[in-house]
Amino acid sequence: MLFLAAALCALSCSKSDYVVYENIPAAFYISESGIVAVDDLQNSLTFTVVKGGDAHYTAQVSIVEDTRLIVKHNISNNLNYTPLPQECYTLSESNFSFSEEEVSKQFSITFAAEQIAALDKGSYAVALALESDNAVVNGDKGYVLLLIEK
Repeated sequence: MLFLAAALCALSCSKSDYVVYENIPAAFYISESGIVAVDDLQNSLTFTVVKGGDAHYTAQVSIVEDTRLIVKHNISNNLNYTPLPQECYTLSESNFSFSEEEVSKQFSITFAAEQIAALDKGSYAVALALESDNAVVNGDKGYVLLLIEK
C-alpha cells in the first residue's frame, strides 16, 4: 500500500514538472546585451535579438532609444554621459516580426563618424532597448548601452 502511494506521488510530481517546463514563457533579449565601449566609429556593430524560452509563437519586437539607461548608468557610476544625437547613427532595422519558427534576428548600428567628429569633446552614449506589446522582454538583457568617448 505504501509503495502504491509513493508511485502515485512520483507520477503526479513528474506530470506537474512536465507542465511547468512546457510552459516556460518566451522572453526576448539581446545576446550581446550590457555596456559596450565603442572604439571604432568606422565599422558597424551587429547585435542579435533572441527569442528564448517557449519560443513557438509569433511576436513583434522593436528597438527603441531609452535615455533612462544613460541616466541610471551616470548615477550609478558618478559619470556624465550625454545621449548621442540621433543623426549621428542609424539602425539597420528597428522593428522585428518573429514567426513561430524564428528564434533570432540581427540588427546593426552604423555611426556617422563625420557628424560625431563635429560634436563637442565629451562622453556620449546610445541606449537601445527592446520593447514589445505582445511579448515579454528580459529586463536584465533587453538592452545595450554604447559608450563613446570623444
